Amino acid sequence: MATLMITQRFPPHVGAAARRLGHLAQVFAREGEVFVIRSGTDGEDDPAVTETFNLPTQDLRRLSAGTGSTLDTRKKQQPILRILLRLRQAYPFLYLTDDGGPAYRQKAFALAVELVEKNEVKTIYSSFRPWTDHLVAWRLKKKFPELNWIADFRDLPVDPVRADVWFPALQRWWGKRIIADATEVWTVSEGQKAQLTGWHPNLRVRYNSLFALPPERSAPASDRFTITYTGSLYPGLQNMDVMVRALRELITEGRISPYKVCLQYRGKDAEIFRSWTAGLPAHCLDVETSIAPATAQKMQHAATILLLLNWSAPGYYGVLTAKLWDYLATGRPILALVNGPGDQELNDIILGADAGAVFKTAEQGEVKAWLLARFQHWKTECTLPWETNRETLKRYLT
Repeated sequence: MATLMITQRFPPHVGAAARRLGHLAQVFAREGEVFVIRSGTDGEDDPAVTETFNLPTQDLRRLSAGTGSTLDTRKKQQPILRILLRLRQAYPFLYLTDDGGPAYRQKAFALAVELVEKNEVKTIYSSFRPWTDHLVAWRLKKKFPELNWIADFRDLPVDPVRADVWFPALQRWWGKRIIADATEVWTVSEGQKAQLTGWHPNLRVRYNSLFALPPERSAPASDRFTITYTGSLYPGLQNMDVMVRALRELITEGRISPYKVCLQYRGKDAEIFRSWTAGLPAHCLDVETSIAPATAQKMQHAATILLLLNWSAPGYYGVLTAKLWDYLATGRPILALVNGPGDQELNDIILGADAGAVFKTAEQGEVKAWLLARFQHWKTECTLPWETNRETLKRYLT
């Protein structure tokens, strides 16, 4: 049973989306051949895929970023770009401005028709973002009603907290019409599924995969108590003030030496991280602008504690970024700070696996006590041993 994946973020694109898509290709390959239509990208093809087709794109992302790469957070805050980005995936503008562009959609649809007819494709899979991939799959389902169409949402098309699209009511009305013919709709969390309630009668949670179980026990030695964060930061959504204040108080009280603790950051938003940690001694910070994925993984495995920054709102939860699954695979303790009223789904995953602690940003006293206890344990032998519940995590391997 052949599967056709229509997705612009497929490997060798890098990032969370590509990793999810690459894993799903391996899952589909268990059932038969897998064909992929993606945006033009040079690089080694995924061995799970029977054949990959690269199509050129000419879109707003490429024009605004120069090379089609991700814009850094501060650039996104520029007034004209904020307007363009909110318009980019809003109906009706997205027919011209969405990733890929009109020419890509036409070529992708024509190629998809040919692949369906020649290879007995039974399942088509499309992934948001962008809407472009769903639009191609929507046309394909209209032409071949017997196809099984899986419409996957890695992100919310209308996010009430991020508010990153114009005319939300119009987007809901239009989005429901586009995915109405899908056989099933996948989301990456229960919280995301709750937000899409009413969009489609057959919603299913398909978590991002845990690529490997953590070791039985991890205890890296280090000369400093290192709290590590790698990747993007989201001003207005994330908040690490509670941890910074706790560390500042512990240093002032003499309970933690400023020369023994280190906040380590690697990613494109280094200046934001510096501003968020203002008030801590400079020698407590180890901040660099970028890092290769392989090096980031080594840093995560070597960290004393891994910092996870999430957000929530009333009735809004389940922001399960790819970073969570990276962290779980290391076996190192996670300190998750939720900016908002809390996140039961995140609690269940982290606490259920004995993988660390989850705090709301209002719980400064609890964060301070947790950090002090971990530091005191670490300073006796310059290591913080940790054992994660591997049995609980096995459910996230497939």
